[in-house]
Amino acid sequence: MDENDAITALQELAFPYETRRFQEVFEKGLKMAHYTTAENAALILKNKTLWLRNAQLMNDFSEVAYGTACLIGALQMGIGAQLETTLNSAHPGLWNAIAEFINKVEWQSRTQTYLTSLSAHDPEDLLGRLSMWRAYGGPTSGVALIFNTEVFENDTGQLNTYSSPVAYGDEHFLFSNLKEVADGLTANIDTIRQVPFQNAQSIITNALQFATLSFKHPAFVEEQEWRVIHRPLSDPSPYIQTSIETVRGIPQMICKVPLEDQPGLNMPWLNLDRLLDRIIIGPCVYPNQVAWAFQEILRGLNIDPAGKISIAAIPLRQQG
Repeated sequence: MDENDAITALQELAFPYETRRFQEVFEKGLKMAHYTTAENAALILKNKTLWLRNAQLMNDFSEVAYGTACLIGALQMGIGAQLETTLNSAHPGLWNAIAEFINKVEWQSRTQTYLTSLSAHDPEDLLGRLSMWRAYGGPTSGVALIFNTEVFENDTGQLNTYSSPVAYGDEHFLFSNLKEVADGLTANIDTIRQVPFQNAQSIITNALQFATLSFKHPAFVEEQEWRVIHRPLSDPSPYIQTSIETVRGIPQMICKVPLEDQPGLNMPWLNLDRLLDRIIIGPCVYPNQVAWAFQEILRGLNIDPAGKISIAAIPLRQQG
């Protein structure tokens, strides 16, 4: 096993849950739905960029704090000691370096992480998720942009974005997930020794940080959420631009992930004609007018709208 093979093996050992979820996406042919307001969806398509918002401004930011609390609880249940023993045996001081780095960038991770939410979507589903329409439907007109998962199958390294499935549970569930990681690392300590110190530190650090960013209370399991994550301070990309936008009345910085290839990026598959499977118009007051507007937007992008747009005929009761 050469160094590159060892790095790949360590990544698989550090992210077993993620590996299974990615495999599920490919085996079931799942799509990814991005639920948002019709206004934001129109901007995403016309500007050919996917917006990532600061984690502190997301609808359920409290879930990031929940993930952190569960991680601390799981580590204190014995997993931390096992990881410390295994990693320090592979590379003396490795666990200490990981802990020190996480503490050092804790403020940065909490305040300078940008993400957007997607929802695993059955390709035959023409209605979307009721829970999501309750969040985005109604007078504001919610829309689901259904994306193909080709982005998961190709290297996006130059964008420095990471796709992560959300896990749902409590600290005991997270303990069992981390136990699987720790046991795998313990059984493959020789592999870890073949990974350079800095690479090993980065991989395990990401595994622990993503555990806090992609872990939610089990009450939210129906969402089947995935997150696209970007950290502009620690992992900047020249291809991700930032700007100040107003979202639901709050001016904020947005990280914009391109949805088209650019010079030097070399991602020919990165274009809306290939990525966008279809659009679902959610329950709203004027669904036909919204559908017509998106039909014209697609035409303006030289995308044939035939069969691309459907209306979710759900009798969603509005409050008020």
